[in-house]
Amino acid sequence: MDLLHTVLTDVLPVVLIGAGIAIALRDRRRRAKAAVLQQQPWPDLPEGSVAITVPPLGRGVASATVVRISKSVGEHVALNDPVAEVSTDKVDTEIPATVAGVVAGILVRPGQEVPVGFPILAVRSH
Repeated sequence: MDLLHTVLTDVLPVVLIGAGIAIALRDRRRRAKAAVLQQQPWPDLPEGSVAITVPPLGRGVASATVVRISKSVGEHVALNDPVAEVSTDKVDTEIPATVAGVVAGILVRPGQEVPVGFPILAVRSH
């Protein structure tokens, strides 16, 4: 009983405080990284084109690393065709085309880390 009382009154609060500090520091680093990524210049789109962007990838996911681009400039893209693959610490996913047309520009490179919402490809719709 004495040991349980000691654990509950002395040890547990210290463990909980330490866990809270660790979580706060992790969240602070994540927000700082997202702020830096948002400051990078966003590319200009070729005239008459629409951007395919990095979609929301889950709660707390602010950025993704481009793994590969599946299409080339001049290539036709159908709606929902996979056009790129991105990776985060939580998920790896293919990005589908949100518009049909012809690829007018590739706006990122493999290995580049970009924020959610960043344009990946420019597509001229039909």
